[in-house]
Amino acid sequence: MLVTKLSRFFYHIFTYLVSPLLILHLILRSASDRRYINRISERFGFYEKENDKQTIWVHAVSYGEVNAAQTLVSSLLNENPNHQVIFTCTTPTGSALIEELFKDKVINVYLPYDLKGPVKRFFQWAKPKVAIIIETEIWPNIFHYCGRKEIPLILASACISDDSMRKYSFLFGLFKDSVSQGIVVASQTQEDAQKFISLGAKKERTFVTGNLKFDTEINLSSSMDTEVFRNEIINKRFSWTAGSTHEGEEVEAIMAHRLIRESIPDALLILAPRKPERFQTVSKILDQSGLSHCKWSESKDKEIKSDVLLVDTLGDLLFFYSVSKVSFVGGSLFDIGGHNLIEPGILMKPILTGPKLDNVHEIADQFKLNQAIIIVRDHKDIANSILELVNDNDKCIKMTNNARTIIEKNKGSREKILQLIRPLLDLH
Repeated sequence: MLVTKLSRFFYHIFTYLVSPLLILHLILRSASDRRYINRISERFGFYEKENDKQTIWVHAVSYGEVNAAQTLVSSLLNENPNHQVIFTCTTPTGSALIEELFKDKVINVYLPYDLKGPVKRFFQWAKPKVAIIIETEIWPNIFHYCGRKEIPLILASACISDDSMRKYSFLFGLFKDSVSQGIVVASQTQEDAQKFISLGAKKERTFVTGNLKFDTEINLSSSMDTEVFRNEIINKRFSWTAGSTHEGEEVEAIMAHRLIRESIPDALLILAPRKPERFQTVSKILDQSGLSHCKWSESKDKEIKSDVLLVDTLGDLLFFYSVSKVSFVGGSLFDIGGHNLIEPGILMKPILTGPKLDNVHEIADQFKLNQAIIIVRDHKDIANSILELVNDNDKCIKMTNNARTIIEKNKGSREKILQLIRPLLDLH
């Protein structure tokens, strides 16, 4: 108990000491994305939007987690028409996706920093009946406040990496207290469940419910018609998409595309960087690449004749996966940890990805075991694999069917999580 109190005391001091750096961080991020400076008051627990209903609070840190949570949130809205849903995130891309998906059906605000004052103000404003946090977001003050106010807290589709385990173990007493505040853990795998139990979660309140990403529902109705894009915009050219790329991966994709063009001279690379603040940087890389390129924001409804299409808009990646012959999923060649492999799988596209897949290892392991993805290590691997797939339609069909089988087998996480949430709503 003494260790926990001391840990909490020093955590409060530390968070307030670094709070000026948090403001500086927002200012620096706003240099490349002005949205980071917008609604800054929300990050300190001050909200202009009114809230006058009982609320269900859902938090998803960024774009990927918001996307994973959308089917769960839709179900909560349908089942609880008398409750207001507050959907928080921490990034502008996440907030933009919430707005796109739900409009005024939810209250869309930023989660405050885990400082004692802002957290207290958030709970006074939000008045949540139940709190649901998607994947891995452990905030000691927020968790502690849920415990004090007896607000049921569910960690949904919860996962925890080995790197996070090492960080949390460093302050074990504090995090043990945080995850034992009456929390229900709905973990992705048995391995994740055991990790949370070792951090202090109660065994009787820790369940394995699977990964919400397998329940993703893809709706391309708001995008351009796929046949129009294929037949008129790119004039039936062969195209492949490198999606969710990070620093270094765009260069590898460009080099791979040069090799591909030796065999398919009119091939089109669709390049979609993960972070909006890198759009301009990637444009400059393309300027120096020797390949012609155009930006999607400037090319909609025009015939694309360039070698590369730079996707400098948000929310369009799934559309470009759908219109391409092959998908490369980034964040995987270097030490990022990989991104969502399920989306191109649902769209029945052969998937290439790098070997660095710590963030998605459970999904990646299933895909690898069932020959549903190809692991590539550099631009030569990417080019050779794409050319092999171009010439082997049977392999494409086998890969996509295997991916679809895995996805169908693993569906059902949303309903399992809802079964844990419903009794908590009924009790309060």
